[in-house]
Amino acid sequence: MSTEEVRLQDRMNMRMNLQFPVQESIEMVACPVTQRVIIISPFPRGIHEVVRDLSDGCFDVLVFHHLEQGLRNALSADLLIFDLTSYREEEGAAMLHSLQHQETGGIPSLLLVKESLFGLIDTAQIQQELLVWPARPQEIVYHAQRIIRSGAGNRAASSRLEAGTSPAIYKDLWIDKKKMSVFRSGVKIELTKTEYDLLVKLLDSEGAVLSRESLLEEVWGTTFMGGSNVVDVHVKSLRKKLGDRASDPVYIATVRGVGYRLAD
Repeated sequence: MSTEEVRLQDRMNMRMNLQFPVQESIEMVACPVTQRVIIISPFPRGIHEVVRDLSDGCFDVLVFHHLEQGLRNALSADLLIFDLTSYREEEGAAMLHSLQHQETGGIPSLLLVKESLFGLIDTAQIQQELLVWPARPQEIVYHAQRIIRSGAGNRAASSRLEAGTSPAIYKDLWIDKKKMSVFRSGVKIELTKTEYDLLVKLLDSEGAVLSRESLLEEVWGTTFMGGSNVVDVHVKSLRKKLGDRASDPVYIATVRGVGYRLAD
């Protein structure tokens, strides 16, 4: 190849690189668990950033145009979002007032409002969380995660863990029974099978006290281990991995002389 041909080839390569820049490979990470959000909005086009950010934040998002449709499906959600941004001030205020008396089955809710409407609201009279929209990028994800975490303890016991359901939630823990895995904030907590079985037994009890003897029978398949403290040892290990403390329990409380239960 002549010198002139080499120069011509180099120029062609430069043009190709300018037209089609090399893309850096981005590792795609699948969401280990998801939470479900229902959005009720008469004009969803105006809040497409909400749907996009929540979807990117590992939320399954369902959008309903009509209030009745959204509420019929509310019990399947972890959070309800009511979009009031498309209403005029008077209409939005009336809608806001009606939502204060709306039954949601214990599902926490978030209201999206325009800044102009927010200035007319007496926040002391509002039971739900409010967010002025548009907001900063990813702010909707932060508020959704926070509201779901704070409302988890107030949900019905059946929403904590039910036989055959997966994933299940307890406070900020997600339990995937199909994969026998536990997650917090999307990060897997590495548990042994025995530690996992102990946690599930405590969750299944829905706050009732489980004696050491019953745990021995349920988890180890025996009722007598000759005074062994095997249960206490494994509970201590489970607590350590969960970041829990016996003196100030978040997940597992000790009932002195009896056994263990879920913490309040």
